[in-house]
Amino acid sequence: MPRSDEPDLPVFRPGEKDLKQALGTLEAQVMEVVWDGDDLSVEEVRAELAERNKQAAYTTIMTTLDRLYKKGFLSRRRVGKAYRYSAKVSRGDLGKNVARKVLDGLLSSFAEPAIAYFVEAISQSDPEKLDALAKKIAEQKSRRDGGGG
Repeated sequence: MPRSDEPDLPVFRPGEKDLKQALGTLEAQVMEVVWDGDDLSVEEVRAELAERNKQAAYTTIMTTLDRLYKKGFLSRRRVGKAYRYSAKVSRGDLGKNVARKVLDGLLSSFAEPAIAYFVEAISQSDPEKLDALAKKIAEQKSRRDGGGG
């Protein structure tokens, strides 16, 4: 179940890589710039993107920053007639939130097959992680049964 303090994540795109799985290409590029800079104006974001060989119009960047703000990824403060933007969500938190949203969706509709595939995928890609998974399951059972942990 989504928490009210989490950003509004869009549809998960499994065919993409990295941030583009949760955000559009330009949104992902803008988030990278804001994470690397912080407290940036629209023009500063546009200039940094241009340095990274990503050309976009000022109004396109302004719209993208506003959209990311409305989704809860950025905070902003008014300075004169313009806004300055900062990251509200860290890279790590975004990854956790995307994983949570994807897993919540799978488990709400396909719990048994999702769990079976997850265990099978771990055992094929990194069998040692099965022990870590078993430990996490035991910890959760202990908490649920009142054993603390």
